[in-house]
Amino acid sequence: MDNLMLTATQMIARESQRVEVSANNIANVATPGFKRELAFHSVLGAQAAQQLQQQALDAAAGIAPDAELREGAAQAPAASRAVRRATDFAAGKLQHTGNPYDLSVTGPGFLQLATERGFVYARTAALHRDGEGRLVTAQGWRLQAAGGGDVTVSGEDWKLERDGTVVDAGNPASAVRLVEFDQLERLARAGGNAFAAPDDARMSERLPGTQGGALASAVQQGYLEAANVSVGDDMVQIMEAMRRIESAQKLVHAYDDMVGSALQRLGGM
Repeated sequence: MDNLMLTATQMIARESQRVEVSANNIANVATPGFKRELAFHSVLGAQAAQQLQQQALDAAAGIAPDAELREGAAQAPAASRAVRRATDFAAGKLQHTGNPYDLSVTGPGFLQLATERGFVYARTAALHRDGEGRLVTAQGWRLQAAGGGDVTVSGEDWKLERDGTVVDAGNPASAVRLVEFDQLERLARAGGNAFAAPDDARMSERLPGTQGGALASAVQQGYLEAANVSVGDDMVQIMEAMRRIESAQKLVHAYDDMVGSALQRLGGM
């Protein structure tokens, strides 16, 4: 395949991924604690996109593709043509619900939840009390206590202090585990607003009532953190990606027409 055509098809695939990422962000705008995903590529890839848009216009007008762009496409490393993804961990706005089972973290920390496959971490959680007194999410994920184990309460007469201390029937009973990670970029999405951490992740834990392990994070009871999605920004990303896809498609079609015409002329000789 011609290098220019290869670059065009790679651009279509890359920009389609950008559309997918932004569309998923918009779909989760109402998911509490959802962190938007960013799709980006290198400066070299951006320059190729601009050049391809011009090539599409030239090809549609019957102008031969630029040899310099063809050579650049051949030399460009694959990494420069691939979409890279990153999570924006910026905090969303806290929304007051008044429900004591809604918890959110202020600061950079996370709540720890136990699942059937291991621990996951979330900035906010809509919980309820199950038959065993455990605080669990709708998926059955159990809120974890500092030092290990599930957080449990005996009834409805409980509250949560900002440092994570659980006061059950007027008495301190346990504490919610709050953790902060040194390298957020190592966290992997685990569905919804949750993230999984690698086994060797470096984290700090707050231990209520002790001098060590002090964190900048605190817990807010009766609040849920909104998604940090900007619908306007993601709509712009989708429109820009669609324009690039359209330009690349025009180039592919125009190039196919040029090749077809050339073959017809050769066949008539």
